[in-house]
Amino acid sequence: MQSSGGLIGECAVPRINGFLMSFLDVLRSLAEQVALVVRLIIGGVSTLVDKRADDRTGLRWA
Repeated sequence: MQSSGGLIGECAVPRINGFLMSFLDVLRSLAEQVALVVRLIIGGVSTLVDKRADDRTGLRWA
């Protein structure tokens, strides 16, 4: 005789869906944080490159 799953089958689906939604939310948050850090790094590097170029050419922007 086979079992239909009963209450175990009914409880498992919402639990798995909740876990997957939480996991996807964490991934989205992490991706946003990485994007922010990359923007900050790029901004810092471009500022250093601009400053270095100004030092080499003798141009100063006040």
